[in-house]
Amino acid sequence: MLAIWLAVMLVTLYVLYSYITRVKYNCPGPSNWPVFGCLFQLESSRLHFSFDRWAKKFGPIILCKMASANVYVISCPRLIKKAFADKDYSDILNDRPDTFFAKYIMDDSKGVIFGKYGPTFIRLRKIMYKGLKMYGDGVQQFESMAHKELDKLIQSISDLGGKDFDPKPLLSRSLANLIGILLTGSMVDESDADLIWKYNNNVNDTVSMSTDVILYAFPFLRFMPVEVGRRYRRTIEAKKELLDKYFFSHKETYVPGCERGIIDALFNLQSQEKSVGDSQWLTDSQIKAFIQDIIFAGLLTTRNGLLCILLVLLHHHDSVDRMYQEIVEVVGLERSPSLKDRPAMPYTEALILEALRYVTHAPLAVPHGAMEDVEFEGYNIPKGSKIFTNIWTAHHDPAIWGDPWMFRPDRFLDDNGELLPPEHTLRQSLVTFGTGKRVCVGENLAKSRIFLYLTALIQKFDLRLPKRGNVPSDDPRTFLPGAILRPQDYMMRLTVR
Repeated sequence: MLAIWLAVMLVTLYVLYSYITRVKYNCPGPSNWPVFGCLFQLESSRLHFSFDRWAKKFGPIILCKMASANVYVISCPRLIKKAFADKDYSDILNDRPDTFFAKYIMDDSKGVIFGKYGPTFIRLRKIMYKGLKMYGDGVQQFESMAHKELDKLIQSISDLGGKDFDPKPLLSRSLANLIGILLTGSMVDESDADLIWKYNNNVNDTVSMSTDVILYAFPFLRFMPVEVGRRYRRTIEAKKELLDKYFFSHKETYVPGCERGIIDALFNLQSQEKSVGDSQWLTDSQIKAFIQDIIFAGLLTTRNGLLCILLVLLHHHDSVDRMYQEIVEVVGLERSPSLKDRPAMPYTEALILEALRYVTHAPLAVPHGAMEDVEFEGYNIPKGSKIFTNIWTAHHDPAIWGDPWMFRPDRFLDDNGELLPPEHTLRQSLVTFGTGKRVCVGENLAKSRIFLYLTALIQKFDLRLPKRGNVPSDDPRTFLPGAILRPQDYMMRLTVR
């Protein structure tokens, strides 16, 4: 009888708490347990699946209580743009919330990606734009670096002689070299590349919302022999190794006035502040977080994005043929494709847009935070709430895309074969890199690298299925979980044209 009574009391408490939560916040969503909220209902390794399921059931704006956190999820492209780019809301909803990852891994929100909105964030963001060399004269500098690295990658693939190979190690090393050049002015050696990817892989596990919410609510778990604690400790170890190499060792060899890369440029800025007696805004903690921002956001997303796109193209060889034909017509075979060729290559641009939509390898953007209480679309969002951009559902909504699980680059072309204009509904419904004041700083860098790598490879090689074994599905619903998705490891062939 006691067990039955306790069960009844628990169910009653569960129903009552869920009802009170709905009334208080005036927003639909899954039911909640006291203390834990909806944590027991989440697919922790694939949070975007849970959000997608709830969006279909409750609508484009939902409230998920996760332990002590109010988590609002917006799944409609129009409402995403309204929340983060509309002048009535952008000053309120573009902060970053308090998270375990930002506090304990990213030096208490000192960088750009996880930094609190304000003058320091704006200043750091401008420095990152300049440092990534994607504006003005920096475009040519970046492209020159990229072509040198691509020449090495192409030679490495040619040396394989058309044999089956795993593209992940080659892409990992090549992209790490580019980041190394941006940061320090020189390519990375094998041990440094391993160090960079060790950090990236651990961060990809720890930054996930399900891990973060648990550790934020119960921070003592980071010291316990449980999986979330082990993830945290592995990430801290990888972070220490990374900063020993790219902050402390680099600072020891720093020569004032010399700029070998972005890190030296940051040290110079810091030194100039001290020399003129200004109050220091660029601290060591901010430089450390800045380095981590670039290494994580600048590598894992592009590497996994390219792995996803190559897998998709292995399943859609007709798209490879059309892209190659466009390269021949616009670029020819005597020179390498250039970023200046992009406007004349609508099919290639459409293919990249469609791949980013179809794959959506970053299904949930970094959460936003409410700086004050606000009413949005009739719902009350309290100060301090987390607001998630549910890119996964936005990019796979049948009401917008018709056949969202079909890879079809032509959806971004008009009847004349030209790229749809940016103001077209479908282009406006792409939110791959976010929108508004928190739009991804590396958007141009990511798109440019994807364009250069894909066109360089397809100009020189034909993409072929491996001679042995089968390639995994290109359906992104089958991809490996994490903050950044990637496909199962696969083999492929690239044969010289």
